[in-house]
Amino acid sequence: MSFFRKLERRLEAFAIPHVLLAIVAGQTFFYLTALLGLVDPFRLVLVWDLVAQGEWWRLASFVLVPPPAHPVFIAFALYMLYLLGSSLESEWGTLRLNLFLLTGWALAIGASVIVPGAVVTNAFIGGSVFLAFAYLNPNYVFHLFFILPVKVKWLALITWLYFGYVVLFGAPSARLLALAGAGNFLLFFATRIIEDIRTGRRQMTRQLKQRAELREAAAAGPRHRCVVCSKNSDTHPHEDFRYRADDRCYCEEHLRAAIAAEKASRP
Repeated sequence: MSFFRKLERRLEAFAIPHVLLAIVAGQTFFYLTALLGLVDPFRLVLVWDLVAQGEWWRLASFVLVPPPAHPVFIAFALYMLYLLGSSLESEWGTLRLNLFLLTGWALAIGASVIVPGAVVTNAFIGGSVFLAFAYLNPNYVFHLFFILPVKVKWLALITWLYFGYVVLFGAPSARLLALAGAGNFLLFFATRIIEDIRTGRRQMTRQLKQRAELREAAAAGPRHRCVVCSKNSDTHPHEDFRYRADDRCYCEEHLRAAIAAEKASRP
């Protein structure tokens, strides 16, 4: 039994259902209050230097800060977060989703500790949720702009390329956050990825072997061929081919003709 399975059995009673729904509700609330000028979003984001000065609420509140974008995009992003989270909770179970989010949260805090002055958001946590959904449902189709159908695996590939670009060329804090998001995904999927690769290799080896056998069979020719009409077991797989004492092969029709001819030639 894997480490995560053992942990799940011990912690199942402490799982919090619909946690991503609560996060979406929190982000919606703080977005509206920020829009009305009641809350400064910067007071909520994670900055370790400020946490060290006593602003401990930032350790939790940064998860509830929506991305700075147009209201339509924010509404779409929140809807997608809820949709993906509901799907993961249904497929994984409540506890595993809780652990996934908790690990992403801890890794984001770790990144903020390494770069204390950096402003840390929840963007890469959301990215890891999307990558988890895409890995489990690679052929799920999104309709971009409500028109263009795109399988989620291709959007996940773009996300991975973006993560890679940030790791290579981004600011130190952004690099750490991208690594945290990717690390969160790999902690939960590395074993499954390795197993999928092994399974894929076994399937490929089996297919290559079958193809080689078919090529050898094709090169060797049909197993049975009538010496009279050249019907063979490849072109007529349901034909009943028979061999006579002289080891010559006949189809049903010409076998009867050969037997009749032999009887007619007897004195």
